[in-house]
Amino acid sequence: MKVADRKWLLVVAAFLVCANLAVGQELDVSGTVTTKDSDEGLPGANVKLKGTTLGTSTDANGKFRVQVPGISKGTLVVSYIGYKTVEVAVTGSQQVNVALEEDVLKLSEVVITGLATSVKRTNLANSVATVSAQELVPTPAATLDGALSGKFAGITVSQNSGAPGGGIDVRLRGISTINGANQPLYIVDGVIVNNAEIQSGVNAVTLAAAAGSRFPQDQPVNRIADINPNDIDNIEVLKGASAAAIYGSKAANGVIIINTKRGTAGKTKVDVRQQIGFTSLLKKLGARKFETVDEARAQYGAAGEREYLRSGGIFIDYEDEVYGQKGLLNETTISVQGGSDRTQFFLSGLYKDDEGIVKNTGYEKYSGRLNLNHRLSDRIDFNFTTNFIRTSSDRGLFGNDNSGATIGITLAFTPSFFDGRPSGGIYPINPFNSANALQTIDLIENNELVHRTISAGQLTFKILRSQRQSLDLIMQGGIDFFSQVNQSYFPIDLQFEANSPLPGTSIRGLTDSRNTNLYYNLVHRYTTSSVSFGTAAGLQFENQNRNNEVTVADGLPPDQRSVDQGSSIAVQQNIVLQRERGFFVQEEIDLGEKILLTAGVRGDASSTNGDTKKYFLFPKASASLRLSQYGFWQGLSSLSDEFKLRVAYGETGNLPVPTAKFTSFVPANTGGRGGLLLGDVRGNPDIQPERVKELELGFDAGLFNGNALLEFTYFRKNISDLLLFRELPPSSGYASEALNGGKMESNGVEVSLGMTPLRSNTFTWNTRLNFYTTDAKVTELEVPAFNVLGFADVLGRYRIEEGKSPTQIVGRENGVLTALGDETPDFQMSLNNSLRFGNFELGFLWDWKKGGDLINLTKLLTDLGGTSGDFDTGGQFRLSNFGTRTSVFIEDGSYFKLREAELSYSFSKATVAQWFGGQLSYLRLGVSGRNLVTISDYSSYDPEVSNFGNQAVGRSIEVNPFPSSRSLYFNVAFGF
Repeated sequence: MKVADRKWLLVVAAFLVCANLAVGQELDVSGTVTTKDSDEGLPGANVKLKGTTLGTSTDANGKFRVQVPGISKGTLVVSYIGYKTVEVAVTGSQQVNVALEEDVLKLSEVVITGLATSVKRTNLANSVATVSAQELVPTPAATLDGALSGKFAGITVSQNSGAPGGGIDVRLRGISTINGANQPLYIVDGVIVNNAEIQSGVNAVTLAAAAGSRFPQDQPVNRIADINPNDIDNIEVLKGASAAAIYGSKAANGVIIINTKRGTAGKTKVDVRQQIGFTSLLKKLGARKFETVDEARAQYGAAGEREYLRSGGIFIDYEDEVYGQKGLLNETTISVQGGSDRTQFFLSGLYKDDEGIVKNTGYEKYSGRLNLNHRLSDRIDFNFTTNFIRTSSDRGLFGNDNSGATIGITLAFTPSFFDGRPSGGIYPINPFNSANALQTIDLIENNELVHRTISAGQLTFKILRSQRQSLDLIMQGGIDFFSQVNQSYFPIDLQFEANSPLPGTSIRGLTDSRNTNLYYNLVHRYTTSSVSFGTAAGLQFENQNRNNEVTVADGLPPDQRSVDQGSSIAVQQNIVLQRERGFFVQEEIDLGEKILLTAGVRGDASSTNGDTKKYFLFPKASASLRLSQYGFWQGLSSLSDEFKLRVAYGETGNLPVPTAKFTSFVPANTGGRGGLLLGDVRGNPDIQPERVKELELGFDAGLFNGNALLEFTYFRKNISDLLLFRELPPSSGYASEALNGGKMESNGVEVSLGMTPLRSNTFTWNTRLNFYTTDAKVTELEVPAFNVLGFADVLGRYRIEEGKSPTQIVGRENGVLTALGDETPDFQMSLNNSLRFGNFELGFLWDWKKGGDLINLTKLLTDLGGTSGDFDTGGQFRLSNFGTRTSVFIEDGSYFKLREAELSYSFSKATVAQWFGGQLSYLRLGVSGRNLVTISDYSSYDPEVSNFGNQAVGRSIEVNPFPSSRSLYFNVAFGF
């Protein structure tokens, strides 16, 4: 054989040897993923080869297979939402079975860190709260936002009134504005949803506020109430600017990201839950009882004497008459989910019908949802979600008024001996007030009807996949549309209508709102055995169109409701067209799961800014260090098996109100010819977003071998370019204008301790303690100190003053304006417990607020009406100080509440199979309650109240609201 031939033979032989070695080095691992509580396969679990981007998901039976040429060994990382992540060392070809354990303390969960990125909580550098489906609604809640109360540190949830249908204020880390938007940004399945509060227009009857007032008082519902809490899989809450900066100019008040349930591959499952209960008045105030006609005459004169004698001096408990209804509660939910490895679906429906504690009030909701996941190919995934909602709320007529029409104020001036009950269909005239409360309840209509559709689609194109890197293009679009109709009717028969110049009033409000979102995101990942890089960039286009029309018709003929039948018709219209354009870039560097570094920037331009083309930049940066991953920590592992330090900085914004940059016009009529004149508000062409700069420091410590997790966070916020309103000199031709003219700072501490103190085969106890405190101070003010909200200094108001808290309450004490309290509480704390013993489960949530003052004007009005339950012992004293000492109407709003409680029993599988012949997979019976216990020294119905709705400053003012209630449910749940 020639030398050249031998060389070629050696080359071929070497090639064949290498090929055989490569084949021999192929990693080929298959297996099944289950849970520790079940031998059934877990579909949809993620199985990834550590140090690479390669991996797969389990099929409908929980099976998987991972093949990686050129690698002989490695580590598989197996994860699933709600379960602890497991790592398994593998070599060559082998079979692996993995059992996952429930992750009660959420140590292994994946948390969103950007518009298209996420990271494991163990590496997370921000304080981000998560709420699972099980934690959210163990007890039915009328609205989603109400169900968040007490679930994590850093949140304050309080209702504005007890009226059915909502009206909830949500604060994340306290106050961040004075006049700007103050509610969190809500995102549902990637769609920024509208949480507007649309006024009903009843102020036209109550005269509580003028048309167009910035501080209306008709207790609107915030529209996040439409979302069905039972559809939610989990909620992530970005409390601070460092986490929320990626959402830029709309995230100053934090971001609440809602992910709804998705289908899983496998057998189709049907779940049904039926709940029936009742609601009742939480607390009675009591009323003054008149023992003799002389007492009635002394208080009310001749009218008192006449009515006392007419009724025989009886005592009518009007709280029982008005608030004594045991409202029936009914909630039915059904969901169907399943699918194949390529297509999964989730279908749900809800019917909810809650009667209020006041006759003719209630809240009704229909909701239907369809979520689809489909893998078009190995490179393209498509997700679709759509939600149809219909709600109807009958809210009665409550709160402040200047016409004597509302029910609460009518009762304040109606003595217990007056018999206002109808006789032969005729209601007696109330000589002590302009309305008869029982007549008002029976005859008025105040309904809010909403039809809403929220739909979204997401297309993920896997452009590149290799062992070390991946590149994804994620395109997402969504729409949130609702139509809201407010219909209020006050017939000519009503006592207070009969006394008006044009009796008979009908009010019709119509609102059409459309929000659209369109996002384009690129996500690149590069991974090695020791470091991984995650780069994300994207463009966002967001539009909002809202048209609100309110028509008030007076002088309606009897039995006529149509607004075109009135002899006097007034129309008010408000159109909002808002456009936002944004971009973001973010980089994450993970150094061996020991150090995580993140930096990014968001740029936003908005039509609400003075300069609509300017992009305002909102940067963020964070770092976490897992000390427990270093060798020196071994000596401390018995104390803390997982310990992480974190620091984060971020900036967010709060957009100006849409009208701030525009000079107002008002209609005018001169010589019979219509036209426009300049209004009294001057536009500011330089208006720009408020800006929040926040520094966050903290640590997370795993204790007792993973049976406890301690999270501590300190935050400090500096708010600049505060949106304020200032008065202008008459020579300018205007009365006021908006400006960026102040600074504020706030700081606080959040502590969360989750534990599993006991765990065995028959008994498990999980508990979580949340603690939160915050303080704020105005540090700079470019306008003179001013008072806001309230009705007069002698009745208590809020004062914005440099060097003072923005929530301080002031009043007149012997003619001197004096600081009398502060709305911000000293701290808030909640304790959530879940116990499982055998087939029984018990859960309860205690919520404690210490401090936080309120202005109780309900007490003032019942004193003025002579009806206070303590009139003889306290009311006369308060009245003697009225006008000179505001402090007698300022009260401590501390409370201790049993927010939720649930007890359930799950029948064994054997019993269910025996009873139902294998047709049912489970059966559970239970009883639950909400607001069952309230311990408070506050003298009125509930220290959670706000006459002016969701205002940033001036919430805690009470004026005869719809009282709060407690609810009790009996429920049954089963599945096929």
